[in-house]
Amino acid sequence: MQLALRALFFLGLVVLPCAGALLAQPVGGPPPCWPPPCIPIDGGMSALLAAGLLFGGAKAAQMRRRRA
Repeated sequence: MQLALRALFFLGLVVLPCAGALLAQPVGGPPPCWPPPCIPIDGGMSALLAAGLLFGGAKAAQMRRRRA
C-alpha cells in the first residue's frame, strides 16, 4: 500500500508540471489564413471529379456492351 502511494506521488510530481503545457493553447494571433479564398479546393477536387467521370464513363460503356 505504501509503495502504491509513493508511486502515485512520484507520478504526480512528474506529470503535474507538464499537464499545463499539454492542455494549453498555442501562443499566437489569428488563424493563419482566414479569408475563404485561401481554401485550396481545386487541388484535389478537380482530380477527383476527373476520376469520377472516367469511372462513370467506363461503367456506362460496359453496361452498353452487355445490353447489345
